[in-house]
Amino acid sequence: MKLPCFQKIWLWFQHNRPLKNSRNGAMTLVSIFLFIVFSTLGLGMIYMSQVYLKMSAFKKNSLVLDYASENGVKQGFDQLVQLLSFKSSPSIITEERTNELKSDALGKGMALIEELLEEDIPLTSSGGWENLKWETITTFFLQKLQDNEDYFRTFYTALIDSEGAIEHFEQSRYSSLETVMQLSIGNIPLSTIPLLVDKNLTQGQKEKFLSQNNINLSTSGESPLPPHASFSQGELLPPDALPQINEALKIKIFRPQDLSTAQLRAALGLEASNDPVPEGVYLIQDDLGLGGIYVRGDLTEMVLAIAHEFQVISFMMDAGQWILWFSPTDEKTIFYTPNTTQAFDLVPRGIIIVDGAIQSLGGGIVETSGVITMVTDQEIPCVLRGVSLNIISSDKITLSSHLIHQGVDWQDGVPYIKDSNSQLHIFAAGQDFEGSGESTGQIVIAADAPEDVKIQASLTASGQGVTFEGEDKTAHLLGSLQTSDYESNGNELNITYDERLTHNEEFLRNAPKTAQPVIHLFSFRILEWREYE
Repeated sequence: MKLPCFQKIWLWFQHNRPLKNSRNGAMTLVSIFLFIVFSTLGLGMIYMSQVYLKMSAFKKNSLVLDYASENGVKQGFDQLVQLLSFKSSPSIITEERTNELKSDALGKGMALIEELLEEDIPLTSSGGWENLKWETITTFFLQKLQDNEDYFRTFYTALIDSEGAIEHFEQSRYSSLETVMQLSIGNIPLSTIPLLVDKNLTQGQKEKFLSQNNINLSTSGESPLPPHASFSQGELLPPDALPQINEALKIKIFRPQDLSTAQLRAALGLEASNDPVPEGVYLIQDDLGLGGIYVRGDLTEMVLAIAHEFQVISFMMDAGQWILWFSPTDEKTIFYTPNTTQAFDLVPRGIIIVDGAIQSLGGGIVETSGVITMVTDQEIPCVLRGVSLNIISSDKITLSSHLIHQGVDWQDGVPYIKDSNSQLHIFAAGQDFEGSGESTGQIVIAADAPEDVKIQASLTASGQGVTFEGEDKTAHLLGSLQTSDYESNGNELNITYDERLTHNEEFLRNAPKTAQPVIHLFSFRILEWREYE
């Protein structure tokens, strides 16, 4: 017999007892989920590590390829510099060979480059280190040919191409260096040669000459080829100043002895006569304008000075004083003679021909009273900005003071020429201008010149060369020097080659030229570095 409450109690008991836990297996799911997450992260990190390893390896190989291609360019550049350095420049050639090279250059040929380098072109080289290797080729392209009256100038691009590679690596890297070369062929301006000693010396004698005379060479630019001393066979300096005489006197003669007294008097504006030309200073003038200055006789003193916008030149001789004022910007000229004053709305040609010696040449000042005084104890600019002067003497020229151009800043003997655009040529020809005989033709640094004398000029001495007087002196020359001989007498000469001479043809106008045709490396510059994949 069943109790009546039992069923109710049982039903209540079953209804109210706790249900069985429904979360069984959740931890398994969580574990599986975490496994998947960490496995994914792990695989991702392994994959990313492989990516980073590959990127690092690629970066490393790319950097190494850069090194390889760069080494190739450097090797090719060094090969070219070595060939240019060991080549004698200037190198004498014949008139016939000059014409052949000019014709070849007009036809875009490369005979001129092969003549200069004494190598077949293009130039090739290769090298390597450990697992790196590179190959280099240097090719040349003629960009321009500039024809002048006595010489022509060529502009070549030298392109150095290099391919760098790694053994067992497919990719390679390419680099190139673009340079430009200027070559001059013919009777070139001497001032473009930094230092020329026109003597036939052996190699040992050349080294002894440079060491004994305390000559130091540097450049005002950034050429990868430092300037060097050139030696010839004693045949390059001109025997006379015929081109400068023709230009100054506005005449045309072919030999100095062709300049007769009658012809000279006519050019100077004197009465027709067979009498010798009187001593004095003459400003050449005709219906077409002004020429240069012609001086007959020795000058006891010649002073260059600046007064406002005027270039002032004082000529002192036993017969009196002549003073020339001219302003290129205002196109005004005033010429004071012992007897007259002449004024022109023109400017003269910057050529001064002295048929005699210049016993003292230097820079000075114009006093408020108008007196022109040479200054030796101060470094005062004496050549006006934009003026080009050519001073030619048949005899000896003595430099007694500084010759500094406006816009040139000298600091510790180093010139900075950024703001200068003037030029000065000084030429001691060593030949009487009427062809009657030889003269001294010498340039002398005077004994009473400043101890650290600064000269901005191109100096050429065809006769007895250049000589120092006095002791314990240092001459700082911004320009160039060409001489038949040189005597330092224990003094020092620092030459800073003025690289503006290679870029501006105006600076070379009326400069003395080589007596024989030559090949000369005018300039060599780096233009641009390029890299390719």
